[in-house]
Amino acid sequence: MNVNSLVKVSVSAILVSGLMGLAGCGAKQEVKPVETPVATAVPTPAPAAPERYSVSKHDTLWGISGKQDVYGDNFQWPLIFKANRDQIQDPDIIEIGQDLAISREFKQEDVAQAIENAKKTPRYHKHKKPRKHLPIEY
Repeated sequence: MNVNSLVKVSVSAILVSGLMGLAGCGAKQEVKPVETPVATAVPTPAPAAPERYSVSKHDTLWGISGKQDVYGDNFQWPLIFKANRDQIQDPDIIEIGQDLAISREFKQEDVAQAIENAKKTPRYHKHKKPRKHLPIEY
């Protein structure tokens, strides 16, 4: 035998022995199922709803109330107005930097009444001075 044929025989022998080792020399192998780890969701705490809101440029009670971390419903803006009557005379006029209370202490009837009042409120007309008489008793 020459060197080339010896190398070919050796490589073939290695490959065959490797395959035989994998096949278990013809013995029947059992395939055992591997348990898949089940991922368990770790609950993340919901962000705390704010108790106060600092008014920014272009904010409105409508927009603030619609924020998901406030009430998530624009029509609930009268609740913010009601909770802040000490510093808001006209719901159309709020000032940058005002620190508004965001109350969560309303009954379901109060929320329903606020939504009804918001729906009855006339369309916004720009004005700089608070109105003497509001169109609705909030």
